[in-house]
Amino acid sequence: MTEESERQVQDLLRLLNERKISRREFLQKVALLGLALGAGGGLTSCRPTDQREFKYWRGEYPGGDFDYITVTPDRTKEVVSARLTQQAEARPTKTPRPPQISWYCSHCGQRFRTLDEYKNHAVKEHAWRLPEIKPVDEPTYDRFLTDEIGPFSEKNTVFSRTRWDKEYQAQVAKYTAKAPPPDREGVEGNALIAGSIYVDATAGSLHPNYYGYFGHVHNTGGLYSWDDPVSDVTYPVSDPAAMTDRVKQVARFYGANLVGIAQIDQRWIYSPYYELVTGESGENDIDYKYAIVMGIEMDWKEINTSPDKEASAATALAYSRMSDLSASMAKYIRSLGYPAIPCGNDTAQSIPLAIDAGLGELGRNGLLLSPEYGPRQRICKVFTDLPL
Repeated sequence: MTEESERQVQDLLRLLNERKISRREFLQKVALLGLALGAGGGLTSCRPTDQREFKYWRGEYPGGDFDYITVTPDRTKEVVSARLTQQAEARPTKTPRPPQISWYCSHCGQRFRTLDEYKNHAVKEHAWRLPEIKPVDEPTYDRFLTDEIGPFSEKNTVFSRTRWDKEYQAQVAKYTAKAPPPDREGVEGNALIAGSIYVDATAGSLHPNYYGYFGHVHNTGGLYSWDDPVSDVTYPVSDPAAMTDRVKQVARFYGANLVGIAQIDQRWIYSPYYELVTGESGENDIDYKYAIVMGIEMDWKEINTSPDKEASAATALAYSRMSDLSASMAKYIRSLGYPAIPCGNDTAQSIPLAIDAGLGELGRNGLLLSPEYGPRQRICKVFTDLPL
């Protein structure tokens, strides 16, 4: 060992004794000086040379205590070799363990050791028995329509009436005034709702008065904007049936739990439209041929707490997913070179469109009932001329 190396080792030993570096750092730094971690001779200089002995350190890496033996320089190699052989023979031979494989439930995040455990969990916690589904040639609502009906004014929806209907406003105020101020749990529940609607409230529409739950606002940007340009390059569609299958695959990839396609029935287009956010009204010029109708499941456990805050949060989260899903689908179609517009609660009645698209039936509660989720879905749609 050179004098410089000896000096550096002495400095490292001093730092170790003063606990300014760990034993692991000490060994690493010594190794960088060119010393073998298993050789004792190199550390003879760590003790006064006139004693003619040294401490041989051996770390049970990682994290174990460090053993040492005291030997004289002329027996260093012999004693160290014997000690290492003794320790190696004392250790039991470990049989390599096969890689551990577990089964993962993507719905709730639990892991299971065996496939049978996973299957039992899936059946018990997540499987639902579907009612019998009968395909029909015409929507079942047809037999209940005894007279001709025309488009419905969006101004008369229950949401729009909160803006202009004084009588309805008084009824709403009467019941909301009875609500007590939020307690600790109420504050946390409101926070849960705020986080759930955040995406839609901030990005669904960029109008300053938009707070979510609605959809497209004319002449305003955001996820529900209709102004995104259509690609100049048109993707050729020679097989509309194959394109329909692909669109359904893409919708599920983007997050749809349900997806169906229908030709647009003009009776379901709001006319005139009415914007809750701005109070503006006008004629709807929707001349697209197809509606891609998508359903988003609302969490069963949270919805089952209705009318508590958790149920409202499940609803709000579905609205945020609606804005993201419909915008992504519209962008996909525009990038294929075909016009498409995303819609939430705006522009057209979602439930009859969903019935036309085969997603479910109208329930007596006024909601869409699907075989998969009952009334637990929110509906968004994309209007397009993509051949489907």
